[in-house]
Amino acid sequence: MSPDYMIKDYENNRWQDVSILFRDVFDKKLDQDYFLWKNINNPHGSSIMKIAVENDKVVGFDAHWKMRMNFMGEVIYAGQSIDAMVHREHRRKGIFESMVLDTLEVLKKEGFEIRFSFPNEAAYKASLGRINTRKVCNVPQYIKILKGKEALSMFTSNSIIKGLGGLVLDAWRSIKSVNLHKKYDYSVVEINYFDETFDRLWENVKNDYPIAVERSSKYLNWRYGSSVNDYKIYGAYKDDELIGYIVTALEQKKDKGGLILGHIVDLICHKEHEAAVLNMIHEAEKQMKSAGACAISCWMIKEWFYARKLERSGFLQLRAPAVLAVLPVGERAKAAGEALYDHKNWYITIGDSDYM
Repeated sequence: MSPDYMIKDYENNRWQDVSILFRDVFDKKLDQDYFLWKNINNPHGSSIMKIAVENDKVVGFDAHWKMRMNFMGEVIYAGQSIDAMVHREHRRKGIFESMVLDTLEVLKKEGFEIRFSFPNEAAYKASLGRINTRKVCNVPQYIKILKGKEALSMFTSNSIIKGLGGLVLDAWRSIKSVNLHKKYDYSVVEINYFDETFDRLWENVKNDYPIAVERSSKYLNWRYGSSVNDYKIYGAYKDDELIGYIVTALEQKKDKGGLILGHIVDLICHKEHEAAVLNMIHEAEKQMKSAGACAISCWMIKEWFYARKLERSGFLQLRAPAVLAVLPVGERAKAAGEALYDHKNWYITIGDSDYM
């Protein structure tokens, strides 16, 4: 990196500079309430934030969430790369890498074990070299088509493909919808707060998830309850005992004519009650369909039992646009060896990222 640039810690008096950079890079406004929720109000601590400065002008910004994770039966802290931006006139000059390297020193000093991120393939390849991060897998994206032609409009502008493909996908949806609504002894209800029963649920299931973000009530209430984004939360109960939950959200694709894509943002269920997953998916689908969604998306690594339930519910694994990349920072993570890079050890949902 050129000596004309300096990497500094972000301070609150730089908010206006970062918002200007965000507008220049992404051509949209950075909401201050969202920024504060995302980077300051996290119950595990404020994000590690770095800025790159040239002549006192902010030309780069990088942030890492602080997260508690279940890691091979232990609790560790991890840093997740969430926001990274460099002004177009200052790219390919080592600024991003320098901000990350500064952050890695903070992570090591504070006892963090890993850094992980969800870049696309191009961004992942561009980061190789100085950072030495390593791909765990491409995260599968399962899609359920609710309106065939409209859903295909998100992925192609070809009218013939949209027309014929839409008919095929609508037929597939009709076939897969048969016999999906079998009744089980579970009730699925909408909730607006994660109480102590969610802590008990996580304690009961956490050993089934070798590497996963800790889903405590404190974390969940911050991530979904107090977010400026609009999430729907459903709990699944058997005999008044919480045995699972599902979180959904809607995304309006403004660059696709305002089409609405539904997301299963987070999903946890006691394995002994995995039949309840179908109930939760069905309830979530009803809500998103009534809100106008033309398709529903869910990130899910194929080896998890949730993937089988998604397929049974009519989801197809069509894409894998995000890379799960990880870098061991602490000794425990380094000692895990290849287990750290085994995708079957990781439980990932899109809610673990900042995409939704």
